[in-house]
Amino acid sequence: MAEREAAFVASSSPTSPGRAPFDRAKRHLVLACAAIAGGLAIAGSVDRSTGGVLVLIGWLGGVVSLHRLGRTGSDRGPASGPAGPAKARAARPR
Repeated sequence: MAEREAAFVASSSPTSPGRAPFDRAKRHLVLACAAIAGGLAIAGSVDRSTGGVLVLIGWLGGVVSLHRLGRTGSDRGPASGPAGPAKARAARPR
């Protein structure tokens, strides 16, 4: 149990270069989705204006968090994703 907690703390520590920003961006995306869902629920049941504002804030937060998620995902290195166009060109036989 202690090893598991130590691994969690090590992976979520701000000193680990690749994990913390990516996890933070994922968390912001989830919060943006929650804001959109909450705004739709409020707009459908309580007040349209308040719900609309929450949906708008959620959409703006979603766009920002998707941008950050993509940037941090691409900064994590070549082992974490597919090869980019430059690598594909370099791997082609001539």
